[in-house]
Amino acid sequence: MEFNELNLKELDKDLTEEEKKEWNSIYASYRSRSILTGRIAGPELFRDPKCPEIVISEMCLAVIGYRVKTVIPQRELWFHNERRPEYVLNSMVGAEIDYVITHIDRENGWCVGSRKLAMLIRRKQTRRNPPEVGELIPCRIIASGRHAVLMTYGGYDITARPKDLTYTMMPDLRERFHTNEIHMAAVKYFDVSNDRVSVSIKNAQPNPFDGADVRHPVDCRRAATIGGKYGGLIFCRLEENLDCLCTYSESQYDEDFDIGDQVIVVITRYNYEKKQIYGKIIAKW
Repeated sequence: MEFNELNLKELDKDLTEEEKKEWNSIYASYRSRSILTGRIAGPELFRDPKCPEIVISEMCLAVIGYRVKTVIPQRELWFHNERRPEYVLNSMVGAEIDYVITHIDRENGWCVGSRKLAMLIRRKQTRRNPPEVGELIPCRIIASGRHAVLMTYGGYDITARPKDLTYTMMPDLRERFHTNEIHMAAVKYFDVSNDRVSVSIKNAQPNPFDGADVRHPVDCRRAATIGGKYGGLIFCRLEENLDCLCTYSESQYDEDFDIGDQVIVVITRYNYEKKQIYGKIIAKW
């Protein structure tokens, strides 16, 4: 039976107040394209247990409100030029996303939603007053991976790499950036005509290199934590999330050092053009 033919008053008569509130918001979204916000419970290949013949033959994200499950097919998550690998869906568990209801099976108690439609509505609002270059905007993380973070702002999905996230070497971004966190980010460019956006969380924060030569003068010794290794060099993190790029003595080997090790370094020089500190590991502790 079509939704418009249903006797909603009869179907809803035995619902609790919370259940009525939930269904009323679903009805409103379906009728007027109002945006709902929900937390992702997880990915699934949806099959309604009461109607096994109805199958959405692609991976979906399930959003469960108070009692009602809304499934969002993968094709309704992204725009055609922004499709992402399926493993990204696993990283989105727990994220809050916007969506609009596009189908209601009231008798069996489930819905289909579209995040893409909600994003279009948000984009239309953002285009009226797009942020300027350098402006700080709040970005919500909806997926965090080892080498990239997916954020959203004003109907736009934004992928950020380590160079735009942190001043320090991070082997795994998931240690610092978590789903649903909101970070202020500086706009690098905002091209509304081509729907291209780039931001930098790093540029929204002061650079810890500034004034470092006063706090850590050449030849001083400092405690540090190994944050990463690359090309025979070791990134040693000082207290204020400031990396010192270090060598080690000829009697030591790269295998002697692991990420997380506590070491003593001596500061050897500064490169002010690259804003980089160099040093040497003299001991582990």
